Formats: sequence, C-alpha cells, structure tokens
Amino acid sequence: MPPTIAEVKGRLNFVWGKESDLNETYSFEFASSTSWSCVRKNGAESRKFRLTFDAAASRLWWGESYFMDPSDMAKQPDRVQWYRASDRSKKRAAFLWKRLREAQPGNVEVRKNIPAPPRPKAAVARNPASVGKARTEAVSTGSKSKTSPVSWPEVVLDLDQMLVLYKPPHWKVELPPKGTPEEGLHLPSWLRDKVASIDPKLFEEESNPALSGTGFGPLSHRIDQETSGPLLAAKTAAAQRHLRAQFHKTEISKRYVCLVHGRVSSPSGTVDASIRTLRTDATTRSEISSAGDWAETQYQVIATFGSASVGRYSLLACDITSGRTHQIRVHMQHLGHPLVSDDKYGDVGQLEKDRIWCPRLFLHSFRLRFRDLRNEVQEVVCPLPPDLKAALVKLGAASPDGPSADALFGETSWQREIFRPPLTAWRPGTEVQRCLISLLLSKDQPRSLHDINADAELKRLLAKENLTCINKAWLAKNWDVFEALPSPDDDLTVRLRPLAEGSERQLEQQIEAVRSECEELQRLKQRAIAEEQYLKAAEIKRRFEAASAELSSLLTLCEDESVADDALAEGRIAAARQQIKAFEQDVNDEALFPSLAAAPKPRAVPETDDPLPAEGLEVKPPSLEEALMDFLDRKEGNIAHINEINNDRYLREVMAQQAPKPISAVNKVWLKQHEALFTLLRAQDNEMYIARTQAVADQKKAKAKMQAGDQKKQPAYHQVIQKADQMAAPLVYQYGGGALKPIPEQEESGPWQERLRQALQAGPLEVPELLQAVPLFTAATGATRPWQQQEILLTFLQAWPQLFKVEKRGSGADRKYLVSLK
Repeated sequence: MPPTIAEVKGRLNFVWGKESDLNETYSFEFASSTSWSCVRKNGAESRKFRLTFDAAASRLWWGESYFMDPSDMAKQPDRVQWYRASDRSKKRAAFLWKRLREAQPGNVEVRKNIPAPPRPKAAVARNPASVGKARTEAVSTGSKSKTSPVSWPEVVLDLDQMLVLYKPPHWKVELPPKGTPEEGLHLPSWLRDKVASIDPKLFEEESNPALSGTGFGPLSHRIDQETSGPLLAAKTAAAQRHLRAQFHKTEISKRYVCLVHGRVSSPSGTVDASIRTLRTDATTRSEISSAGDWAETQYQVIATFGSASVGRYSLLACDITSGRTHQIRVHMQHLGHPLVSDDKYGDVGQLEKDRIWCPRLFLHSFRLRFRDLRNEVQEVVCPLPPDLKAALVKLGAASPDGPSADALFGETSWQREIFRPPLTAWRPGTEVQRCLISLLLSKDQPRSLHDINADAELKRLLAKENLTCINKAWLAKNWDVFEALPSPDDDLTVRLRPLAEGSERQLEQQIEAVRSECEELQRLKQRAIAEEQYLKAAEIKRRFEAASAELSSLLTLCEDESVADDALAEGRIAAARQQIKAFEQDVNDEALFPSLAAAPKPRAVPETDDPLPAEGLEVKPPSLEEALMDFLDRKEGNIAHINEINNDRYLREVMAQQAPKPISAVNKVWLKQHEALFTLLRAQDNEMYIARTQAVADQKKAKAKMQAGDQKKQPAYHQVIQKADQMAAPLVYQYGGGALKPIPEQEESGPWQERLRQALQAGPLEVPELLQAVPLFTAATGATRPWQQQEILLTFLQAWPQLFKVEKRGSGADRKYLVSLK
C-alpha cells in the first residue's frame, strides 16, 4: 500500500546531504498538500526548486528529469534515492542523499502572513589560538535572509582596548538620529549588538559630537557608505582619545585602491588642494576651496585598461594622511579623472553606464596602519573584495604598456597587498579557513578529520556558513592551503601545506594557487551551464581566460628558470597545460554553450588602390548595426532570439569596440534607438525575438496580398473522397463558404443518402450515434480520428438541407448536434 501524503511529509522533513558532498544540503518546504519545494544550500549559495508529488503513482518528481519513490524509505529511512525519468524500473540511482539532522520547526506547513521571529543576537566568541601576533575575533551574524545579498562585518584584529573591523559596502558608519527609526545597515548598531567588550558609554550622544548630529559611536573615523575596508573602533574612552589624537596629528596611514576614468598621464604624483565640506540635512558634499581644510593625496598608477574605442581606465593606489570627507573622490575629479560609478562627483549619464558593469563606487581601503596603546605599530591589510575584482575582469587584461613596477610607494608589493595576499592572511569570508589553520598550528603533527570536526568553535563557524563538516570536498576546494594525507586507520589526516622556502618553492605554490582558481572556475562554469545560465557561463569563461593567461606565463617562467626538479616540473607543467586544454574543449560545446560559437568570418574587403592607413592611426570600429543586420540575414526569416544575439562571440566583440563606450548587451533601450532597422517581437511564451524591420514589413505585405488573392476565389466547390474499400461507395458532397449550387434531382437518391435515411427512420440521432448506425460511412471518409469523422458527416448532411435537418444544442465542450429527417 503506498504511503499517505502525511507519511511522505514526515519521512522527508529532515535536512539531507548529498552523499558525495555533505556540505551540499537539501531541505523540504510544504506550502500545501500539492505545492512542495526543495531548498538546496552550498555554503552561502541557496536556490529553491519546485517539486511535484504524484500520489497515485507514489512518485515525487524533481522537474521532469528525476524522481524518487517514498515507499523505498520504509526500508531505508535515512537515505533518499533519486532516479532518472527514463529509469522507471529503478535499476540504478542517479544520486543519493543521506539524512543529517532534524529540520527546523515550521517546515511541514509554510503558512503566510505569520511574522517571522526576531533574529537572535549572537555573542562574540573569541578564538584562543591566534594567527600571527594579533588575536582574531569571529563575530556571528545570526541568520541571514535568503534573498539578501548583504555582506556582514567581521572583526579582523582584536586588541586589549581597541579593534579593527572590516566594513563591507553599503553599511553606514553613523548612528541614526535620536528619536528616528533605524533604517538600513548601521555599523555602530552592529557593534553595540555583537561586540560586548565595548564600553556602552561610547554609544551615548555626549561622546559623539558631530556636525550632522548623528555621531558614529566607538568608531574613530569614517568611510563612505559604498566604500569597503578596515575601520578602527575603540573599546574604552582612553583608547578613543588615543586614536583621535593620532588622527589629529595625521599619524595614521590609510591606503585605498580606486578605478578612475581616463589614463592618468603621470605614473605617480601628489594632489595638494584644500577641501571644504558642505553639510545639510539631506546630503553631504565637498569641493575644492581655498577656504577649506588642508588635504593631501599621494597616488600611484597600478595598471591601465581599455582603449580609445571602448574607453580608458586607470587603477590607482592612494595614500592619504589627512582624512577629509570624500577626499579621494574630490581630488580625482579635480585631476579630471572621476571615479567609476561615482554618484556624487561623476557625470549622471556616465553613472548609468558605469553601474551596468560596476554596481557600486570603485573605492576600497586595503591597508590601515596605526599605533596601539603600547605605541607598537599595527598594520591591517584587506585585499580587494570579490565584487570589485569581478568589475575589473569585465575590462579584460591590463594594457601591456602600463606600469610594470610591482613596488607600491617604494615599500611593498601592490600585487601582494591588493590582489594576492598570503594564503594564511585575513580575507573576507575565510573564518573557517583561519580557524582550521589555528587548530593545525597548535600541534606539530597532522590531525585527523574526526578530531577536527569535533572542535566546538569550528562547528559554530561551519554552521554560520551553512556547512556541515570538513570533508574531502571542502579540502579539495581549499587544497592550496591544506594538504590531506592517508592514515593507517583509513581516516584522512590534514596538515598545512608547507610554506614556501626560497624562490623555487614560491613560484611552485603560486602555480598551484592559480591552477586551483582554474579548477574552481571550471566547476562554476559546469554548474552555470547545467542551470542554463549561459551569460553567467560566458562571464566565467572570460575570467578563466585571464587566469589561464597568468598560469601560462608562470609555467613559461618555470621552464626558463628550471626552478624545480626536471621530472617533477615537467609533470606539473604538463598537467596544468592539459587542464587548460580540457577546459577549453569542455566549454567549446556549442550545443550547450551558444556564446562560444565560432565568430563569423569577416566580410571580404574589395580590392582598391587606396593606401592603407598610416601606422598609429586608429581604425574605425565596426558598426554594431551592420554586424547585427549581417547576423539576421543568415537566419531563417531574418529573426533570432535576443539571447542568441547577445551570446554570439563575434557580436560581443563588436559590442566591446563601440565608441564612446562599450555596449554590454542589445536591449530594449538600444532597439528603441534603432527601431528603423530592428523590431522587437514578443512571443506568446513571453520570449523576446529581434527581426529586421524591413523583413517584418515585407512579410505583412505578402500576407495581405495572399489574403486578397484568396478572396477572389469561388468559395463553393465539390470535394470527392474516394476510398479503396470496395464495400463503401464514393462519397460526393459540396463543401465551401459560398452559396450552395442546386443539386440535380437524380442525385438525391444516392446510396449514402438512402442509408442515412434508413438509420433515421426510428427517430433523431446524435452524430456519433449516426456514425455507429452506418459504419461504412466511416470507411468512406478515410479519417482516423472520431472528431474528424464527425466533422465530415456534418458537412455531408448540411450539403443536403432538403433531406436532413441538423440542430445544434449546447456550446463549448457540451456542444452536440441532433440529426433528423425533413
């Protein structure tokens, strides 16, 4: 007997883990008896899928591709086996789930209009083991909204009376005005709720004088709402006075990285211009003014991007000793190079274009240096966050004629501080890594996975990131930091990967780190293709091209210097090159990945006697309008889906070369500007297609001409259906929309009329009953479907109005026809 719906819900109401990777968990939600869904979580990623339960067949369907049989769980309640749709006999499971823990209360029936309980406040749990000189404080942020993309702050450095925390973008550093509701993300409020070691008096109004009337709690300085980076916060009043004195004496060093429009002519320089800040209740704005406060910004060009046709950009590192409001933004605008996505000091029209590929202000504080209460110098480095890295990737590779020096202000390496910090250094969202590092550093010997997963602090951090345990899959993703070793008792042991010693080992580890990045990109690409997110897969492919170019250069360097043992080096180089080749072959499947289709061959240029353009002169970029018309001309009907157009490799190259700014995609705004050439069509399934306007007009004219020609034809004609059945006579009747022609009297006594009249002698019959009474008529029609046979019979009867009477009764699905004799 199949299980009931209530029994199925009870068996499934757990948290399940994929057997091959327990960090990928699944949980069920039952909104009603028929509307079910499954939530898949893997780290910070979360996605919901709709399920369908067939109670009659006892099948739970995941889309139309996989199903599971709830009755199988009666024998194995801790396992869920999913089968492919083609495997109805359940010969081999496609993938397996393992039961992990009880589901949270409330998953059985999801009810609407019930307010969610308040998020519990999480306390600060300190990790006794430290990495480096400073202790690291892990702050639990509680449960996050599934749909919220907000990043949460994290304490980077915890000292006795002060701390440094990482401020993600979109967090405000001011306290809300007194008596007003707290809206948005306020960093002082987060500190008050999460860090219990801060003196509560520092949050009071008397301790926070500010012209805006809001203050910023224990924070010693501010950065803009869309800017990310480290911030200093005091725990006591003495520490607050100590830090403010350093700011007043300009002894605290803050370094930023920013992306500006245009190519900065000088590789380095200093902007010395006073800044005056104007504050109102609605906004705050700064300007260059001799009546303002002294402000100085040192800058150094790190790299340049783009070209004259698509726009030029410069990546700068800035060191400020004075801390004026919007100092870098105002000084860069003063130089004629406003920041990318600057909503205050940039052009409004340019802002809309910038926000397409860079969703926030490209400004990040990557280094903070100060003195603690013991007058010891402390330094915190926060590398470039992933969202700004992704924006840089969209610009492509840096220009080869840009600055080549790696030194940053003659002190350190900008690559090490901004892009590639040491593997054990602090990075946003790496609390689990750093906790495991501290566990492994506490013992000289490798530790088993069982001992590692038994640590309470590690369990808390894993739960915070929606992970279950440290396993093979997690170690494979972080193999550049950790090394797994077999043990005699068949359990894996883990140790830190040996640190580099000398240039040979450093180069070898750098190759492994970049190769690990390539492996991660391949995994993300395969998932994007499986989820049919082709634009995302194309973006991942561009990132892989940049990483593979870096890997190739490192391998070339390894070959030139012969830094490692010949056999070992050749093996690693061959494996890395084979991986690049395998990735390119894997993504070059045009059926799954249309954006990787080969670019069309350029049109042949007619031979002329005109001289070639002189060297140094810029060639005019191709026109997107002409390229799109050529693309549509090769399509049947001069029409193509909008995604097919935006995924075409050649068209993407043309879009990137448009002036004055590259075009990210062909959209409705662009088509509105070129409606004389192209027309946007929307199908019944709400899919959008693009066609040539001239082709659409030609099709309309041809259709109208065809309809006009049809109207000239005589609507009435004779149709004869002759079948090979020897028992059925030829069927002759009139069919058409015009007036019926008079039928000769001698034809009224044909064989079919007589047979139908005989069948109707007993009384009126419906059309299906009349067909059963005269079965040979079905053979004469030649139709195989009942509704076709009935239509032909009705047409035949209506052609003889002097013999038969046809009455219509009902409408729609209840429509019937009653036939009787005249």
